[in-house]
Amino acid sequence: MACCAAIVTAVAVGACGSSVPSNAVATVGNAKVLQAAFDHWLTIANNSNYVGTGTTPPPIPLPPDYTACVAASRASAIVAKGKPTTAALKTACAASFSELMPTVIEFLVQDYWVQGEAIDRGVHVSNASVLKTYNTEVKQEFPTKAKFTTFLAESGETVADLKWRALEYLLEAQIVDKVKADAAKVTTAQIATFYKDHASEFSEPARRNIEFVLVAKAGTAATVKSLLAGGASYATVAKKYSIDPTTKNTGGVTNGVVAGEETPLFSTAIFKASTGVLSGPVKTAFGYYVFTVTKAIPASVVSLAAASAGIKSELVSAHQQTALSSLETNFTKKWRARTRCASGYLVSLVCTNAPAAASTGSSGATSATSGAT
Repeated sequence: MACCAAIVTAVAVGACGSSVPSNAVATVGNAKVLQAAFDHWLTIANNSNYVGTGTTPPPIPLPPDYTACVAASRASAIVAKGKPTTAALKTACAASFSELMPTVIEFLVQDYWVQGEAIDRGVHVSNASVLKTYNTEVKQEFPTKAKFTTFLAESGETVADLKWRALEYLLEAQIVDKVKADAAKVTTAQIATFYKDHASEFSEPARRNIEFVLVAKAGTAATVKSLLAGGASYATVAKKYSIDPTTKNTGGVTNGVVAGEETPLFSTAIFKASTGVLSGPVKTAFGYYVFTVTKAIPASVVSLAAASAGIKSELVSAHQQTALSSLETNFTKKWRARTRCASGYLVSLVCTNAPAAASTGSSGATSATSGAT
């Protein structure tokens, strides 16, 4: 929670000077990422791959002299009957540090970014929420108190660290929720403009439900029409005479026909025919149609009032996606510009004073910028 207080000052005051204080590895605005915090999380990163394996993690490589790392490495070498020089041991420890450092810097700096973004957006997380999330995660991950205690001992993490992680998780989620909530504001004017610009989407053309029989010859068409006029059903006549494979066994039933959907001559005849009147035959390139319009459905337009709820939902979704994309695009740019790192801790992804060729570490933009929905 103390980190949030530090970021408040950073946001209120703005970017700091060009130098990083001697007790820090980086600054975000006026907030300091302390050396002590870096050393602590370096230990955690160093131990992370060995938790639960029963294997002792390698010595922690703390610059500039790597004293503890060199001593532990020398002791291991003695056991193995090796005699590496101090310079060689120091080089190995420095290589380990170079591998771990970017990950730790990115983790710490990006956590500060999330807290700063939360303050910029007026997002707050209560202690009660943090405690609830912490307790839930501990119960899920560690079925017994003994396993939890072992994890803390092996990883180097503390209860405070885990609560800090819970805070970060909640802040990220609430930032996304805030962005989405802000983007969900849609005006009646915007709805009306969308309705006007997409008028064709809210209109339905006139339609016809029909029954028909398609035959190849005029004489057969006359026979079909005579049978239908005499009371025979389309189901019976179509099955015996129709050459249309799609409707032959369904009585020639075709619903929802719109103008121009059928061949031109047949389509014109359909929309000229009266409902319930036996019509045809109509000669086309495919044969002769005998048909009856069973229902005429007039053209209709969905009113603005009726369409408003659907339009609003569509606009909200589009606005939210745009807002989240903007957050993802601008988050790193915004906070990297406020971040300076000490010499020896330059990581190009997060440090504005790092050369472009510097290591980018292993992580990408923090998850608060990657589209939680």
